[in-house]
Amino acid sequence: MATGRFVNNMSVAIFGGTFNPVHFGHLRIAIELVELLGVDSLHMTPCSLPPHREALTVSAEQRMAMLQIALADYPQLVADDIELRRGGTTYTIDTLRQIRQQIGNDTPLYLCVGVDVLITLESWQEWQQLRDYCHLVISARPGYELPTSGALANWINQHRCDDLPQLKQCSAGKLYFCDTTRLAISSTQIRDKIKHGDAIDFLTPAAVVNYIHQYDLYE
Repeated sequence: MATGRFVNNMSVAIFGGTFNPVHFGHLRIAIELVELLGVDSLHMTPCSLPPHREALTVSAEQRMAMLQIALADYPQLVADDIELRRGGTTYTIDTLRQIRQQIGNDTPLYLCVGVDVLITLESWQEWQQLRDYCHLVISARPGYELPTSGALANWINQHRCDDLPQLKQCSAGKLYFCDTTRLAISSTQIRDKIKHGDAIDFLTPAAVVNYIHQYDLYE
């Protein structure tokens, strides 16, 4: 699997998360983003130590292994260990800077997040500088609404762009909102099912199910 290498002059999309474990909801959104953005590939980047979440019981290496297994049948999707190789607490701003150093300033870079993540942005490291390095592509989520006042609301309104072709003409700086298919699957749901001895077939690829059972994960 690719490990942080990018094709020269090709637009780059990254989709981060804990992927604990990866599931069909992640994969469906990722494929739709590839088609929407017209990118050659989308890099799914497991975080090392997420600063805003409780400690993970599954190692970064195991989460990466499950992601690699899950993406074996999806050539457009790349399991990228850029954050795992850096280690320690993961800050997205550092990842974006690292990618920019690799691809230069002129290549469009898309950071793909859900609106549930966007509304937490003020707790992120140097959040207002994110758009210096990338466009943010935000997927809708049921039950989540954008802030209507405050610094984040003003930032969103100032930099929002609803014209995708216009967005693609520049390398960074805008926020674009899109609708992607939201499957009723979550990593939390999968972990809970495993704890209760319930089947997780059809929630994540069969090879991932086998890996989870092989190593007795989440029990």
